[in-house]
Amino acid sequence: MTPPRVSVILPAFNRATTVAEAVRSVLDQDFSEIEVIVVDDASTDGTWDTVAAINDPRLSLIANTAGKGASSARNHGVAHARAPWIAFQDSDDLWLPGKLSAQMRRLEGSDFVASYCGMLVKADAHPGTPVTARIPDRSLSPLHGHILPSLVRGSCLSTQLLVLRRDVFDRVGGFDETLPALEDWELMLRIAAEGPVDFVDADLVIQRMSPNSMTRSHPNRLVAQEMILKRHAALIDRHPGARAHHHHRLASAHRRAGALPQAAAHAARAWRQSPANPRYLINALLLGLRARAKA
Repeated sequence: MTPPRVSVILPAFNRATTVAEAVRSVLDQDFSEIEVIVVDDASTDGTWDTVAAINDPRLSLIANTAGKGASSARNHGVAHARAPWIAFQDSDDLWLPGKLSAQMRRLEGSDFVASYCGMLVKADAHPGTPVTARIPDRSLSPLHGHILPSLVRGSCLSTQLLVLRRDVFDRVGGFDETLPALEDWELMLRIAAEGPVDFVDADLVIQRMSPNSMTRSHPNRLVAQEMILKRHAALIDRHPGARAHHHHRLASAHRRAGALPQAAAHAARAWRQSPANPRYLINALLLGLRARAKA
């Protein structure tokens, strides 16, 4: 068999109802020199048998028997990959036709370390279903080239949009398996520090928001954001206003979670970082008053 030019890694946990469609959306791409590695993360619902029933020589199915989560499964899949480029797909999402070829035309022979494209977030893939979000937010800048100034303020992409150089992925150490969420953002903070990133400005992925999606877990995202803020403090502090922005976001997240003392503390930090920002001042005063009233 001809060696693949792209290895597509797809972690799956209890997605028997959606994984076949997700896999087929990759295998049906017009860029055919691929291998698809599905990593079953100790599913109990028939996911393994569903994938095993797909007849395509480019597809392989391996087990991540420890069941350690999506980051562990992705790293496990990359360890079995043979291609110089790595792409990712999620087990409940769809790649649209032409996704991979649009990215590879711009990656091969370039100095880009990675590429990502646009994505539509919907409840399901039916054409008539309303779009609830479009990723990335096109008002962000920069989205192409040296994108760290945008990334340090928050995640503007996710794994199923990405194609990465395998050697760069290995060099930065892969996905951080200790994070409970936002592992795609944390990885890209390290990847984007290695060189320019290409952006294909077309919506070529549909993300279906499943009930068991990690993206829905707000407590996990809150914990992960605080971990990333601490871990990448030096990088964030090199970009004016970024730390204040994160503390302001964390204040809002803690407020929604009902943790008013933590919310007030982050709001105060945001104001101290950017004392001339009236929005941060008002938020710090209001949350401080609410926290004291509840104490």
